[in-house]
Amino acid sequence: MAPAHSHRRGATEANEQVRRKKEKAQREKEAGDDDFDEGRYKRAVEHYARAAALDPGDISLPIKCAKSYFHNPHGPVRGVREAMRRGGGGGRELRAKKSLVALALLLKGTALLNLADCASDCKAAIRALKQSLDEHYHKGTEAILDEAESTMEEMEELEKEAAKHHREKGKELLSQKKYKEAAIQFTKAIKKNALNPRNFSDRAKCRIELNALAEGLEDADKSIELDPTFWKGYLRKGEVQFLMHNYEDAMTTYLDGLKYGPQKTTIYDGIKRCLKQIKMAKDRDDRAKDLWEAFKKSSSSQVEKLMMQRDVVTVELKSAKERNANLEQQLSEQISRIERLLSIQNSEPPHFICPISQEVMNDPHFAADGHTYEAEHIRKWLNDGHDTSPMTNE
Repeated sequence: MAPAHSHRRGATEANEQVRRKKEKAQREKEAGDDDFDEGRYKRAVEHYARAAALDPGDISLPIKCAKSYFHNPHGPVRGVREAMRRGGGGGRELRAKKSLVALALLLKGTALLNLADCASDCKAAIRALKQSLDEHYHKGTEAILDEAESTMEEMEELEKEAAKHHREKGKELLSQKKYKEAAIQFTKAIKKNALNPRNFSDRAKCRIELNALAEGLEDADKSIELDPTFWKGYLRKGEVQFLMHNYEDAMTTYLDGLKYGPQKTTIYDGIKRCLKQIKMAKDRDDRAKDLWEAFKKSSSSQVEKLMMQRDVVTVELKSAKERNANLEQQLSEQISRIERLLSIQNSEPPHFICPISQEVMNDPHFAADGHTYEAEHIRKWLNDGHDTSPMTNE
């Protein structure tokens, strides 16, 4: 077991190392403060960043870094957001003072407000500023919050005006049947004001005319979602469903729209078209059933007739096979008989053959040995000096 004094020495060394880091961080912090006071904001950021790396428990360091970013005309605003991510996000774990957390959130909200390009971007800034006030109330923060809310309202009004302009331009193009160009304008209107159901219903009309039915259905559904009482949303959805041949679904959609547009003739026209198609489909089904029944009856008698013909053909085929077998047997017998006759006709009797030449004799001569030879060959045999029989060798 290690001596107790060795553990104490190790703890002392660790504490000494922490102390030296804190002292170095403090020097960097003071250098950053000097640069900040002199307007050298870029150098101040560098000092604060090094100090934060040495002493991550000091939340004031990323806040000071963020303040330096604000004063640096060339510094990116996203640097403030990163500093606030470290400062505002870690303040609770570091048990920072509420005032420091509030300051971090204030800087974060201000940075987000500077980054805002549209009304919806202001919402995150307003949320951060409200959180800052919840942590620690300050009149300056409240004033910035009022400014942010006012800015968002102004942006919303400007966006509504821009959306109205694009919508009017889109309607003009729609009346000229320039559906593709009109759809582009309605898309721009939606980007400026995504809460107006009419922008979606008008773009749905363009997409229906361009045969982009799936996209048209999405726009129609969005229009109904934004305003369930807007009858044109149901009209557009019914048109898409009708073109997709979903006549019963289209009928249901038109009837839903009729609740909010009871005097709209276009909805009644849609209902009439659906009824006509449903009736035609029913008539086609009935006609198909009749044809099927007639076919089954006709095919049944035809099948019976074919089966009878098949039986007759089967019997005839069997008889033909038997006749063929008999003919083949008779033919085989005749061929064998002919072959035997030819063999007999082509063969020569042995007593017509000369034993010496093995050929048919023209001039047979009966010799003393009792055998018959061709005269010429037996004379030659004897003239050659043979004194024995060619057959018996005696």
